Amino acid sequence: MRADIMKGGMLLYGRQIISIGLKMIGVLLISRVLGPELYGAYTAAFGVYSYVLALGQAGLGIFLLRHEGALTEGHIGTAYTLLAAMAVLLVVGIELLLTPLSHYMNVAGFTEVMQVLILAIPFQLLAIPVTAQLERALNYRAVAFIEVIGQVAYYVVAVALVLGGAGPIGLAFSWIVQQVVSALLAHLLGHRWPKFRFDRSVAGDMLSYSIAFSAANWIWQARMLVNPLVVGPALGAYAVGIVGMTVGIMEMLGVIKTITWRLSVAVLAKFQDDRARICKAITEGMQIQILAIGTLMLGFSWFGQWIIPLVFGARWLPILELYPFVALSYLTNAPFNMHSATLSVLRRNGRLALFHILHIVLFAGAAAIAVPLFGIKGYGYAELVALPAYLLAHYFVIEMVGAPNYELAILWWSGTAIGLFWQELGLWAIGVPFLALLAPPSLAVLKGYFSGLRGRFLPVQET
Repeated sequence: MRADIMKGGMLLYGRQIISIGLKMIGVLLISRVLGPELYGAYTAAFGVYSYVLALGQAGLGIFLLRHEGALTEGHIGTAYTLLAAMAVLLVVGIELLLTPLSHYMNVAGFTEVMQVLILAIPFQLLAIPVTAQLERALNYRAVAFIEVIGQVAYYVVAVALVLGGAGPIGLAFSWIVQQVVSALLAHLLGHRWPKFRFDRSVAGDMLSYSIAFSAANWIWQARMLVNPLVVGPALGAYAVGIVGMTVGIMEMLGVIKTITWRLSVAVLAKFQDDRARICKAITEGMQIQILAIGTLMLGFSWFGQWIIPLVFGARWLPILELYPFVALSYLTNAPFNMHSATLSVLRRNGRLALFHILHIVLFAGAAAIAVPLFGIKGYGYAELVALPAYLLAHYFVIEMVGAPNYELAILWWSGTAIGLFWQELGLWAIGVPFLALLAPPSLAVLKGYFSGLRGRFLPVQET
C-alpha cells in the first residue's frame, strides 16, 4: 500500500512541479501585463466560478471513486446525465444572478469575465466520470498527463491573448480551452465517451451519498467567496487581485496538500475498518505535509522580497504584507487535511460539516470586521482567527480512530510558523526551523525518510 501511495504520489508530485514551472512562466508575463486591478477582475470571477463548480459536482466524482465494487454502465451513464443537468442549471442560474451580483461586488470587469468563464462548466463537469475511473485504477500517470497538457494549452493561449491586449477576458477564454482539452484527453485515455442513461435507483443512491458528502465540502469551499464578496466591496479590484495572487502562490507552494487529499481518499478507503492503521497514517501524513510544505513556504518567505519584483513586478509587493498570515493558515490546514480525509472516508460527514461551519463562521466573520478596518492585512488577521477551528477536527478524529502522535508535527509546525514571521520577529527567527529539524526526534525520523527514499530509488548492492 505504501508503495502504491509513493508511486502515485511521485507521479502527481512530478505533475505539480511541471505545473509550477508553467505557472511561473505564465504568471511572469500575465501578472506584469495585467497588474493587480485587472487580475482582480479575473480572480473575483474565478472565485465565484469555482464555488459554483463545487456545487455542480455534487460529490458525484467522490461517489464514483469510493463506490464499493465495480462501476456499472448504469452508474457511469447516470452520472453523465446528472452532471449534464447540473451544468445547464448552473449556467442559466449564473446568467440570471449576474447583474445583482456585479452591482454588489463593485469589481470592474467582473461581469464580462464571468459571462465567458461559465462556458467552461459543462466541459469540466462531464470530465468527472471518466477521470474518477482513472483514479479508481490508480492510473495517476494518465491523470498527471491530462492535467499537464491541459495547463500547457491554458498558458499558451493565455499568454498570447493577454499580450495581444485581451485583458482578463483572455484568461477566461484560456480556461475554456484548458477544460475542453482536458475533457477530450480524459475520454481518449479512459477509452470511453459520454453515454447518457438514467437509472432512478442508481441516481437516488448517488445523490443521497453525494449530497451528504458535498454538504461539508460546499461549506468549506465558501472560503473562496470571502475575497470577492468581502474584500471586493470593501477595497475594490486592486485588493482582490493582491489577495488572489497571494492565495495563488500558496496553492502553488502547497502541492503536497492537494496530492495527499487525492491519494488519501482513494487509499484510506481500502483499510477503513482498521482504525490503528488509519491513526498511524494520520501521524505520518501530518509530518510529511508540514516538512514538505513548510520548506517551500519558508523559502518564499525568506526570498520573496527579491522574487516578487523579478517575477511579478513591483506593483505586487503588497503580497509580502499578507503572505505570512495566509502561509500560516495553509501550513495549519496541511496536516489537518488528513483529519478531513479520514472523517470523509469513515462517512462522518456531519462532523466534517460542523468543523467546516465553525471555520467559515470564524474566517468570514472576522474578515467582514477586519478588512474594512485594516485593509488587505485584515484578510490575514481573519485567517488567524479561524485557526482554533482545527481543534474540533482533532476532537472528532480522536473520537473515531484514537489520538495521532502530534509531537513531531507540533515541533515542525512551531519552527516553521516562527520562521514565516521573521520580518516581524527579527532575523533570529530564520534559525528556528533549522533548530527544530536538528532536534533528536527530528533527526531519527528524517533518517528513516531518507533511507526509505534511498532504498526505493537507488539499486541495492548485493553482497
